[in-house]
Amino acid sequence: MGTNKTATEYQADYALWDEFLQQWPITRLRTMTLADYSQAGSQDTLCYWLESKLDKMGSIWGGSAFKFGIYSRKDQSDKPDGGGASYSDHYAWYSKYGANETEAFAKVRDLVAGVAEAAARGDLQTIEDADLGLATKWKIAFHYQGREQPGVVDVFTKSALLAFVGLSDPKLRMIDLQTAALQERAKSEGILEFGSRAWAVWVAKAVDVWKLSHGNDGSFSANEREALAKERRAIIHQETGNNQAGNFVEVANDALFYLCHGNEVRLLGRFCGPAKASEKGADWLERPYVVLKQSQSSTPYSKSKQKWTPAGNSTFSQVPKEQLSVFEKTLLQPYFGVRLEDVMETKAVEMVPDAMLTAIGNAGAGPLNRILYGPPGTGKTYRAVADAVAIIDGQPVHTLMATPEAYAAAKEKFDQYRTSGQIEFVTFHPSYTYQDFVVGIRPRMERDQVVYGVEPGPVKRIAEAAEENWRASRLQPGTALTDMQRFERAYGQLVDDISNSPSQFVQIPLYGGTKTQARIGTQAKGIILSETGSSLPYNIPKKGLAVLWQKRKSYTKPGDMTDCSYNKSFFYAVIKYLEKADDKLGAPEQTTQEVLRNFVLVIDEINRGNIAKIFGELITLIEDDKRLGAVNELTCSLPYVDPEEESAFGLPPNLYVLGTMNTADRSIALLDTALRRRFTFDELMPDVTALPVVAVDGVDLRKLLETLNRRIAYLFDRDHTLGHAYFIHIKTFDDLQHSLLRKVIPLLQEYFFEDWSKIRLVFRDGQKKQEQQIVRELSVDASQLFGTDAEIVDSRAMFEVAEKLTPDMVKAIYA
Repeated sequence: MGTNKTATEYQADYALWDEFLQQWPITRLRTMTLADYSQAGSQDTLCYWLESKLDKMGSIWGGSAFKFGIYSRKDQSDKPDGGGASYSDHYAWYSKYGANETEAFAKVRDLVAGVAEAAARGDLQTIEDADLGLATKWKIAFHYQGREQPGVVDVFTKSALLAFVGLSDPKLRMIDLQTAALQERAKSEGILEFGSRAWAVWVAKAVDVWKLSHGNDGSFSANEREALAKERRAIIHQETGNNQAGNFVEVANDALFYLCHGNEVRLLGRFCGPAKASEKGADWLERPYVVLKQSQSSTPYSKSKQKWTPAGNSTFSQVPKEQLSVFEKTLLQPYFGVRLEDVMETKAVEMVPDAMLTAIGNAGAGPLNRILYGPPGTGKTYRAVADAVAIIDGQPVHTLMATPEAYAAAKEKFDQYRTSGQIEFVTFHPSYTYQDFVVGIRPRMERDQVVYGVEPGPVKRIAEAAEENWRASRLQPGTALTDMQRFERAYGQLVDDISNSPSQFVQIPLYGGTKTQARIGTQAKGIILSETGSSLPYNIPKKGLAVLWQKRKSYTKPGDMTDCSYNKSFFYAVIKYLEKADDKLGAPEQTTQEVLRNFVLVIDEINRGNIAKIFGELITLIEDDKRLGAVNELTCSLPYVDPEEESAFGLPPNLYVLGTMNTADRSIALLDTALRRRFTFDELMPDVTALPVVAVDGVDLRKLLETLNRRIAYLFDRDHTLGHAYFIHIKTFDDLQHSLLRKVIPLLQEYFFEDWSKIRLVFRDGQKKQEQQIVRELSVDASQLFGTDAEIVDSRAMFEVAEKLTPDMVKAIYA
């Protein structure tokens, strides 16, 4: 809204207002159609008038189109209902208004007409009570009120009205603020002129923005800057020249500032306390602040080198009032997604410093890297399923394992998350390699021929999915898609067009009209073009298209593409196809902030593979403080991957690594030391309480397991005890007999290297009667076997296992 308009400009605004009322008289509102109200591409709809044509008379521009209750979608891709929003092929609306677009519009139309009619009769309470977007309903009310006796001023933000009337209570309703503001209007003062006066007061009072730099000049280490961000302390050296330190001390407690690290824009904040001596040293000053917005872009600022910009040579510099519009266009909107007039209403948010992002997914999710270890049969893989679901859903793991039904539900979720890509499950073994796990070259069939290409492994797949979600969660709501996001959207549409074609190609004409067939290249990293009737393929890499996309508007023919050194006709054809796809998809809708989700990589039997060989550089990247966004963030270029086609690889802070390890296969003490340091270890030992209390044919399963394990631990070690899984599903004595003869005894044979005397000690067979022994010792006379002339004179023991067990034989183990 302008604050220094001339009389001629006001006359033009009043004339435009009259034109609006002629085209949209109040009587039309009750009979308008949905297309009259909102229609993508039309400049005659009511919504377009309110947001665009009448923008100079109280702006409601920007933000989500849901402010109109229902709106025509430019992006008509499939969207699921959820979060209070509903979608059809052509419209989106708040679900509260109706089950379909017809019902929703009927409700919205009634609200819009009701607000306009209330404004015409001066009924502000009805406007206040209307269940419609705050700025939208007061904008409607402003234009349909009686102009000679107005009750609404064209200022629709509470902060501006609070500043004008000299109040500070943010809980005041809009009706109260509008009423208080109108009391300041002179009888002879036009409502538009009065609105400009009210707006000018707010601008003079409230919009006072400063630049603060914690620069890259060596004054701060990375750890210091991270600590300052965590503790929300703004800091400056007291000898900073040009009175910058003095201004830092003197600015008001509610002064706005943006923080940058050199050319990197970090946050938008507001001071909330006076300056004081800093613990950094006697020559430093600091002030506390609250965070209003975190930067949604990591792109370094490069627009200008004026002192108030990140590139300017200053530490603490005010944005000049005459430069506020430039500040809004080049900094406030691109980096924080807000307009200047809304910034004072922006509430403080809880800021998590980058180094703390490892814990952002879920406070109860636990360590990022953990290993469940223990003897065989202790339920490590079983527990890993529940742990993975608990990490994603934020539930206590014990609730997911409380009952068989609860675990069955958790397992079902686990399978669903695997299908959706939120969980990856792999098993290590001696033949498993880095190429299987991270990225490698694999064969595949293409047009009846074997071809070899670079394929991602499970860790790369899930890391990329987790990173995409993590980055999307950092965007502030209401952020418009960037130009490169539009490129990705258009390129994705081309890939979809080809994939959905029965022939697996689409026709794209060259500049001269020659038809070409476009197919998807390897991993969709390029488009393969071939002229119709020709088998000669032309590869159009995605990275090259991305470079040309930025100058697409300047290309009218292939020769204009000076940045392209080869196959210009083919690059031109694809760029123009993408441009048409972008136009068809329409101007980008405002993005919504994505909820941060946790992802889990489950590695079963992690110690059975060659860890150092399989993990490679991941052994460093999995560390908490090396994750993306952390203070010591590290990335690397993966083998087989073109660094120009893919950005450096790193692990995001919402990716959890969960391993299981059988201590009977390899002692934990022998595990790679570097791996042990990077993981938290949770021991799972045999749990006798997991076994049924009721005896099976008189056999107490709990006492049996406890007794066996005490003896095994004494004769060998605790890492080779028996897990409760060996007995947990036993219902009958036949089940128990099968487990002992076919599972437990073979395992003990392996443990004790066929030393049957120790196995007899485990079963206490030496103290039982012959008929109750499970492993029986047979004395064999050598002379009976080999004759008296054999040199073998000593007898030796031989052992046999009972073919059938009885309850008494088993009870004798612990009785």
